[in-house]
Amino acid sequence: MKTTLKNIAMTIGLTAVLGTAALLAQTDSTAKIPFDFQIAGKTLPAGQYLVRLAQDNRMLVFRNMETGQATMVLAHAYKSGTVEEPKLTFNHSGDRYTLQSAWFAGVAGGYGPLQRKSDRSDGERGMVATVRLLQK
Repeated sequence: MKTTLKNIAMTIGLTAVLGTAALLAQTDSTAKIPFDFQIAGKTLPAGQYLVRLAQDNRMLVFRNMETGQATMVLAHAYKSGTVEEPKLTFNHSGDRYTLQSAWFAGVAGGYGPLQRKSDRSDGERGMVATVRLLQK
């Protein structure tokens, strides 16, 4: 009887801890991106976007909230660390903005799209632009 009560108490405790961790890791956010930008060679127009880290942190999804059109790209872990303020970072070179990374509140590490060789060389020069993500 004691063992059964101990197992039930432990199960409830673990559920509470794991449930809290899931609530803290918000991967659905919105962003107002004021410029056209590129992801994996595709140019997306400026506008309001729903941004999501999906499929076990292997896919970044950008859905234009005006048109409903979605773009998905494979993601990789970009850097370690956790941020309180979710954000998107873009490489800015000339008149071109290219997605560099996406950071979500409570999620360990930033995530970025897989890059082509030409994107990697462009990332070494130019400036970085940051857009704040809002929790959905």
